[in-house]
Amino acid sequence: MAARTTPLVSATGISVEKVFSGKSYGVGYFQRSYAWERPQVERLVQDLSAKFNAQWDPSHTEAKVRNYEPYFLGSVITYQEDGQRYLADGQQRMITLLLLLIGLHRLTEHREDGPDLNAELRTLIRGDTSMGRSFAVRVEDYERCFESLLNNQRFSVDGVSADVRRVWEASNEVLKACRDAIQEDALIYFGVWLLRRVSLVEIDAGGPERGQELYVLMNDRGVRLTALDLLKDYLLAGAPDDSGKLDRQWQGMVRALTAVDKNAPLDYVRTVLRSQYAHLVPVDESVRSIEDAPHEWLYRHRAILLGSRRASHTELFTQWLEPRYDSYTNLLRAATTLDEHLSTVWFNEYNGLSRQFDLVIAAVRIDDSPPTVLRKARLVANYIDLFVVTQGVMGRPYTQAELDEEVRDLMPAVRESHTIDGLSDVLGRAAVGKYAAFSSVAELQYKEGSNRSFVAYFLARLTGWMHREIGHDVDVQKYLERPDEGRPYEIEHLFTKRTDAYAAEGLSKNEIRQLRGKVGGLVLLPGSENASFGGDLLDNKIETYKLYNWLAASLAPSVYTGHGKVAFNKFLNKYGWKDRFHPYDPQVRLADLIRERGALYREMAEQAWSAAELGLKLPSVADPVPSPRQVGGKRVKLADLLRAGLVMPDERLTGERRRRQYRGTLLGDGRIRTETGGCFESPNHAAIDVRNVKSENGWTFWQVTESGETLDALRSRYRALQEGQRAG
Repeated sequence: MAARTTPLVSATGISVEKVFSGKSYGVGYFQRSYAWERPQVERLVQDLSAKFNAQWDPSHTEAKVRNYEPYFLGSVITYQEDGQRYLADGQQRMITLLLLLIGLHRLTEHREDGPDLNAELRTLIRGDTSMGRSFAVRVEDYERCFESLLNNQRFSVDGVSADVRRVWEASNEVLKACRDAIQEDALIYFGVWLLRRVSLVEIDAGGPERGQELYVLMNDRGVRLTALDLLKDYLLAGAPDDSGKLDRQWQGMVRALTAVDKNAPLDYVRTVLRSQYAHLVPVDESVRSIEDAPHEWLYRHRAILLGSRRASHTELFTQWLEPRYDSYTNLLRAATTLDEHLSTVWFNEYNGLSRQFDLVIAAVRIDDSPPTVLRKARLVANYIDLFVVTQGVMGRPYTQAELDEEVRDLMPAVRESHTIDGLSDVLGRAAVGKYAAFSSVAELQYKEGSNRSFVAYFLARLTGWMHREIGHDVDVQKYLERPDEGRPYEIEHLFTKRTDAYAAEGLSKNEIRQLRGKVGGLVLLPGSENASFGGDLLDNKIETYKLYNWLAASLAPSVYTGHGKVAFNKFLNKYGWKDRFHPYDPQVRLADLIRERGALYREMAEQAWSAAELGLKLPSVADPVPSPRQVGGKRVKLADLLRAGLVMPDERLTGERRRRQYRGTLLGDGRIRTETGGCFESPNHAAIDVRNVKSENGWTFWQVTESGETLDALRSRYRALQEGQRAG
């Protein structure tokens, strides 16, 4: 009798609807547990929603949606054993798809337009009815979690395994991502498109042995190339030099950077591209591609970047990346470990400015020595710190998005500065207009819910500067970070909130609250001590202040006569502040004392962030150079673009990041209404709202849907028009 021939592996394209319809999949014993977390889940939903949103129009019917462009989700490997179907590969994607169907079922459950889709979803979620009440993906450990999700019941993750917890957390991420990415009126149509027009390739392995064989082949063999691998292949391919030598140099660079931060190699490349090359191509084609796929960006713009030179893309590695990575690793270390020579690098990282090195790399020349690179880095970091402090004093945001705009305006001049002195001059000219902000120091108000971080930072820096000037060791880090098993330093109000203590001054409760919160009435103290004082009067705690720092101690009468007075007096004489520092006098009115201390803090800040202190060279004539974002010294707003007729009211806006599209509408009053329902005057804040991130440059993010122009391009046209009118 002839031996039975094992059939070939077969593959079939199949829609999501057909994948789940009447089927229930077990999971092969050789597969790992569910491992997807927020990034993978978000990416799946974002990829799907981006493809759908690019085609969606509210006027479209369901019939139209059923003919939308399809989307391919990859492959799954299945096999059969004992009459049941199993997944050999694709568990992560299939479980996440099941969670997506459950999420859509919950979102459509009570909608008037959703009964048909909702019923179909429930049928698909349950899978093969012959398997009883099993779900479309059968994993016994997950059954109770799936049941709770489908029926919108409470589910406790206490005591469950890590993979069950991940399934539960993934379900929440799916639900949130759907609500964020899909407009409410499009939800039913998205569900229809997902079921009918999203597909996978099902590879039928036949039996379990072949299933395991294919699983190993797909997951353990071959190389899965990362963006960094692809970049390396592009830069080093066809290099005229010894390829083995270049490969060893590349690996050395990657190892050194990875030792500081696992993401550092790719971040380093992105920083170099943004700072040295991004200006050579249109801005709206630049930043996004650099972030997502730098090798593709380089290849796409090779004619502009490289001209007619052969193999010169290798020079990006040999002349830029390889010689400079040591300096970059030093900067990364300075961002995580406070270095007295690069302290503002650490301060900027503390303040959330993770992309502070673009301007540094823009200032660097190919022939700069490592010490020169670090001196330029210190100048740039000092300037960014000045930006943070002046923004904060004025009550303005200093997030990465605001810094990105600042950096983008400075980049051309910084790139042409060449020398340390030239860089100092460029940054000094940009800094001139910022110093006026210090006139607002005395009015800086501490607001617990909004600016606690900045006020604590400002006080920490003043305190540290005063200690250094008096000749004591400085450890600003201890004022800002939480010590091991201890409480952080806290903002201490000099004056109690017990209003009866100021009855003789005739102040209302609101006036007392306002006065107490002004920066002149604040110092920093260890958290435990701050708590122990409770509602004590200043008279009762003032001598204790001497134990902690000079800024607080300067209120105690004994420091003017006791131990340490010589160093303290030298400090006062150096700056001519003998008549500015005074011990606390109970006879002085609350308002007067806080006003005097506020004025003193202003003078200290002007010294601590003076141009000389920062190494910045101010122009001989104090003539602030308007920012390119300004016209006639005033910042360009969206309302200006509307008045100029460069954009129309109710214009539809689109933004895209990582292949996901976001939508907004420019209103007639100059605000952007986002798809979340919020309205924002600032394009930055509108972009931050839709992307749910900490910072985003909204001017380059938002495009006018009809014309494709970015708001930044329209702003440039507006400036050109205004300058032309003034010249005329």
